[in-house]
Amino acid sequence: MSKKDLFLGIFIVLALVVFARQEFFFKTLPNKFFGGGYTKSTLRIVLQTPLHDLSPHSLSLDDLIRTANLYEGLVAFDRTLKIVPALAVTWGNVDPLTWDFKLRKEVTFHDGSPFTAQSVVDSFEEGKKDAGSQLGALLQTIEEIKVIDPFEIQVVTVAPDPLILSKLTKFFIHRENNVGTGPYQFKQFEKGVRLSLSAYPNYWGERPAYQNAEYAVTQNKVQRQSDFDQGLTDILVAVPKDQALALPKDQVKSSYSLEVNFMMFKLDDPLIQERSMREAIQAMIDPAKIEEVGNNFVRRVSQFVAPGVFGFNPDIPQFQYNEAKSPKNLFGEQKMKISMDYLPTYKTLVEYLEKQFEEAGFQFKGNPIEAEPLLERIKKNESQLYILGWQSENGDAGDFLDAFISSKGEFNNGRYTNAAVDRLIEKSRQELNPERRLELLQKVMELVNDDLIGIPLFESARLYAIKKGLNWEPRLDGLVLAKEVR
Repeated sequence: MSKKDLFLGIFIVLALVVFARQEFFFKTLPNKFFGGGYTKSTLRIVLQTPLHDLSPHSLSLDDLIRTANLYEGLVAFDRTLKIVPALAVTWGNVDPLTWDFKLRKEVTFHDGSPFTAQSVVDSFEEGKKDAGSQLGALLQTIEEIKVIDPFEIQVVTVAPDPLILSKLTKFFIHRENNVGTGPYQFKQFEKGVRLSLSAYPNYWGERPAYQNAEYAVTQNKVQRQSDFDQGLTDILVAVPKDQALALPKDQVKSSYSLEVNFMMFKLDDPLIQERSMREAIQAMIDPAKIEEVGNNFVRRVSQFVAPGVFGFNPDIPQFQYNEAKSPKNLFGEQKMKISMDYLPTYKTLVEYLEKQFEEAGFQFKGNPIEAEPLLERIKKNESQLYILGWQSENGDAGDFLDAFISSKGEFNNGRYTNAAVDRLIEKSRQELNPERRLELLQKVMELVNDDLIGIPLFESARLYAIKKGLNWEPRLDGLVLAKEVR
C-alpha cells in the first residue's frame, strides 16, 4: 500500500466489482470516432507540483495527471469512476481466477507500431520485474497473462480478486522508451517547469479538441493567481480556498474527492479505552462547525468511507450535535491531559478542536507532525489521538479496512480487535459476487461504527479555477485529462 493513499486529496461513485459476474461481457462504443481538424490550439493546465516520473510505472496522482494522457490500460475509469473499455473492448470471468479480455484492433503506439496481445504481456513482464515500483506492487495479485490469440488475453490471478479491474486502470500498456497509445504523445519536457504534449493523429478514439496540451508548474501563489487573472491559464489545479471564494462562481469547479478525514482513538489508552469517554469526545464536535471552518468546501460524513465508495453503509446515521449536551468541565478542577498528532494542514481544524477539548475539561496538547513521522507514530501505536485523511483509491472500502480496521492492519493504532470484523474482512477479500461482498463490507462499517473506534470528521473537496467559456468538469479520481476539455 502506498503512503500517498493516505493524503491525496481522490473518489468513487459506482461499485467496480459489478463487472465481476461470469455471465457478462461488456460491449464498447464503436472503435473509431471520426471528426475534422482540431478546434483549438493549445490548452494550458497549471499545477503546483512537478512531474517526478514520466514512465508508466508511477501511480502518484501528481504524475498520473500528466502521464494518463500518454498511456492507456485495458480498462479505464470515466469521470465518475465507472469502469469503461479502453484497450480492451469486452471482458469477463472464465472462472474465479481467470479473466478473459478481447482487445481493440487497429490501435497503434505513438511510434507507429501495432498494439497486440503480446504488447500486454511485454508490459506486464516489465512491470513485474520492477518490484520496487508502485506498479510492481499493484501487479502482485496477477499470476500470469496468457496470449490466446493476437487480440485476446487471459489474466490469471493468484487468488480471487474483486478489485482486479480497478487495478488494471493503472496498468498502462506501452513500448520501450515510454511510448504509449493515448490521445496525446510526448513533445517536450522541461524538468520542474512544463510537459508539452501534441495530439496523436492516429489515435483510435475521439479526436481531442486541442492540438497541443501544456502541463506547467507554478508554485508561487501570487504568480499562479496573476497568470490566471491575465487569462494565461486555462485550468488552475489546487486553488486555495481564499482565491476560490474571490472568483466568480462560474469560474470555480469543485469535486468531492471521496477522501474522508477522521480522528482516531488509541483504544488501549487508559483514558480513552472507556466508551463513555469516547462518547463525550464525540459529543463535543459539531459537524456544522467543521464545515464552516472548511469554508463549506468540506462536508460532514457518517463513517470512514464516503458516499459512493463501495461498502458505504447508508443505514449509518449522521451524528447529531446538541450544544446543550456538549460536555463541560468533565473533571471538575482537575484537568486531564490529552494529546493529538496531526498534519500541519489541519491547523485551523485543530484550533477549533482545541477549544472544544478545553471547554470539556481537558488539558489539550496539539502536535503538528509531517507525514512520514506521523505514519511511524501511528504504526508504533504512539498517538493518543490523531487526525488523518484516507482516499479510497480503488473505489472500495476494502483497502481502508485492511489498513486501519483489521487486527493486523498496518495503521491499526490502539490495536483495535473484533473477531467478527476480522472474519468479515477476510471473506470480503475474495468474494466476487458484488451483492454478497457489499453486504460484508457494510456489516463491517456498522460494527466499526458501533465500536466507536474514531470519529469521521469530513469529506474534502478539490478546487479548480477555469477560464471563462471552457467546458470541463472535474473527475472524482483527480485526473485532469486534456482530451476531456472542450
